[in-house]
Amino acid sequence: MPWRDIPEHFGNWNTICKNFAKRVAGTLAGDLREGLVDTASIAPEKLQRRRTPFPVRRYRGASVVGFVAFTVSLAGSWVPSYWFDEVATVMAARLSWRELFTFTEYVDVVHLSYYSLMKVWIGLFGESELATRSLSALAIGAAAAGLVVLVSMFTSMHVAVISGAVFAMLPHVTFIGAEARSYAVSAAVAVWTTVVLLVALRGGRRRWWLAYAAMLIVGAAVFLYSLLLILVHGFYLWRRHRQRRVVLSWLAAAVLAVLSTLPLIQEGLRQKKQISWIAYQPGRDLWGILTEPAFQLSRDVAAGASVVALVLALCFARRLSPARRRLLGLALAWFFIPLLMLLMADAAVGSVFTPRYLSFAVPAVAVLLALAFTITPWKPVAWLLVAALALACAPGYLAQRTPLAKNDGSDLAQIADYIQRHAELGDGVFLEDSNVGNTQPRLALSGYPAAFANTTDVAFVRSFKTTGGFSDITVGFNQIGSRLDGIDRLWLVTAGSPATGELRGAPFILGAHGFAAVSEFETNRSTIVMYQR
Repeated sequence: MPWRDIPEHFGNWNTICKNFAKRVAGTLAGDLREGLVDTASIAPEKLQRRRTPFPVRRYRGASVVGFVAFTVSLAGSWVPSYWFDEVATVMAARLSWRELFTFTEYVDVVHLSYYSLMKVWIGLFGESELATRSLSALAIGAAAAGLVVLVSMFTSMHVAVISGAVFAMLPHVTFIGAEARSYAVSAAVAVWTTVVLLVALRGGRRRWWLAYAAMLIVGAAVFLYSLLLILVHGFYLWRRHRQRRVVLSWLAAAVLAVLSTLPLIQEGLRQKKQISWIAYQPGRDLWGILTEPAFQLSRDVAAGASVVALVLALCFARRLSPARRRLLGLALAWFFIPLLMLLMADAAVGSVFTPRYLSFAVPAVAVLLALAFTITPWKPVAWLLVAALALACAPGYLAQRTPLAKNDGSDLAQIADYIQRHAELGDGVFLEDSNVGNTQPRLALSGYPAAFANTTDVAFVRSFKTTGGFSDITVGFNQIGSRLDGIDRLWLVTAGSPATGELRGAPFILGAHGFAAVSEFETNRSTIVMYQR
């Protein structure tokens, strides 16, 4: 039986293990001195060799798994075009500090901490796709490393490493690891918050409980829903740690975290309308609700992994040690409590749930799969299952690294690249900014301003900084006539075909000013027409 499986009422397993090792070492030394052991029969390398201490193996394994997870998420992350949410991140990060704080008084106050972090990050590394998304890849690496540490506090390094490996390849994880949004950071903070809680439960020192409260506050600042971890941890304590001192310490830390984030919660509720778009999302069945947070739309992969996990669990359930049962309970609570709370809130107060909002709970799915994969007595089986999962996830992973992978085919980079290659100094540009969801071509100008450096934005009136949203104030196409003075070439970028959109009258309006269409180019979902006098 592993040392970690010693019942808790005997004391801390690590202390028992150390005391036993010291006693055995002392006995062996005495035997050697008394000649009771034939040293000649013991190979010198065995006398000198020492097993690597477990903490060293734990953090060495965590570092390796974290680096692999970082590499997997970072690879190809620069290929897909930005889409609306990432453009919003870059636009907010470009603001001055005063402008950023003023801007978030009207929108995205719940993302203020992440935007501040990205502002510093972009200031250091630039705003290319690789630069902005590398922070999320780094966060995924930190989350995977933290998961190894967390699981190893319950059971063997074998299970811990499998957990980190499974986490690194889940479809949702490889997606948010290449996304300039806060989801990956929220997952990393959630994992390490749980690690700090476990350390506090073992040590009981005040500084660890203060660190736990601080981690909860950081998690809520990065992504507000992460505060639901308090309920997860409370459930775990209720099941496993009912000592008065422990419960009071946890309760004090949780109350401190909630009180500290109350202003953010109030401001977030005031700006609730900014997520009203959730109400217009397609409905999901129960299977989609359960699987999309970790597997996105890879339902076949989710089904296969779930079936294998359930079969193994049913066949080898008796092999689960008490420590692994505790870990299983924590993982189940980590995933299902936030899910149920968000679903109830969604039904009670309106649309507040979409699967990616559960990113901070995805590590729990990796733990559940790892526990199932390693439940058999044959270690190679676990690695074969991990390899099978990797192969099943590979097509989705490669699809996430294509130029049009974001938002069902975002083509903002295509627009920007074409304009940059073909526009000349002094050309005018008009990018449609009508209310067409988050597919409007004008986002290309906001996401890739350097590509339009040689052109004149004939529609611009006032920056988004003063609008309380991410859209500039612009004039309608019918009003650009007076803005065409001195412009001999105009690039007109429309969503879809210009013959069917709101700008279908462009040939007549521009014809009145002496312009005629010269060329036309179609991107994935936009059309670029060049007019010349």
